[in-house]
Amino acid sequence: MSNRRVAMRVEENGARSVSAILSRMQRSAFQGRKLGEAFEAWKGMIDGESLICLGLAGSLASAGLWPLVAWLVERGYADLVASTCANVTEDVLELRGAELYQVDPEHVDDTALWDARRYRFYDHVVSAVEYDAMESFTADFFRHLAGSWKHATISGARFMTEYGRWLESHGLGGSVAATCARHAVPLFVPAAHDGPLAEGYRESGVRGPAVDFFRDYDIALKVMERYMAPGRGTSAIFLGGGVPKDFIQITATSVCAIRGGEASPHRAAIQITTDNTVFGGLGGASVASECISWGKETPDGVNVMCFTDATIALPLICQGLAEHYGPSHRRTRGHIGDAFGEFLES
Repeated sequence: MSNRRVAMRVEENGARSVSAILSRMQRSAFQGRKLGEAFEAWKGMIDGESLICLGLAGSLASAGLWPLVAWLVERGYADLVASTCANVTEDVLELRGAELYQVDPEHVDDTALWDARRYRFYDHVVSAVEYDAMESFTADFFRHLAGSWKHATISGARFMTEYGRWLESHGLGGSVAATCARHAVPLFVPAAHDGPLAEGYRESGVRGPAVDFFRDYDIALKVMERYMAPGRGTSAIFLGGGVPKDFIQITATSVCAIRGGEASPHRAAIQITTDNTVFGGLGGASVASECISWGKETPDGVNVMCFTDATIALPLICQGLAEHYGPSHRRTRGHIGDAFGEFLES
């Protein structure tokens, strides 16, 4: 048993900071308690020396959370990112001036939306014209890459780095991909064709260079093997589950195999998801229990499962981190930096 629970109460004499509220929520219960624990675990990662790996799934970019992800990368609170394609391309919508509008998902007429040329993400919509234009915009990147890359193949990680640099050159430096490229943070998108880039590829008409996603895993393993325990260690944070989570997780089992069976788990892990564990979905595979059986997390680590919508949890945690560390804080302990270029070229 841990310390005695302290009841939550309203502080009427002066406003409490979000950071203080999150810390106090640890003495609450249910998912409020877990959100407070996730906040403390993330602070522990930032204060430590491990490589912080961030997995992004779900419709985070269209929901407006992409500036928070870019902020985490800028501050050094995420040293490696694995993402779905949508989360590192749909941020370009707003950066290019597209507006997203809210709708009532229980009463919206999807046939009418189609007739009006609107695409729906549950409770918000965007102009189909704007969305299609964003996909066409990415076609220009494929043409650029075909003209500038002199090799027959390119790793997915290098592909995303070049994509980020290209976005930066077009005044879209606030995007997640451009922010990762600017700060030498590896960005892995294992299913890059599952999203707007696929239509950009089709529309571009070019078929080279070929993107070698298996090389991505080789690059990821070289990065992880350098950092994983018994070295400085790695930590994992998952917003949702899916392929990004598994990409980060299975590096632990592969490094274990490379080392001849020596366990190489993440030292700490946080997952924020609404997926239930009982249905066997990857999103719900608990970092606090099931994943330990695979050697992906260590049983004596700080492993937190928070079953909460990321659109609630991430803004609160980011605000709490901003208040706790202050506006000028930059973490450099886990940063890969110039070494990432070595991994890409190896």
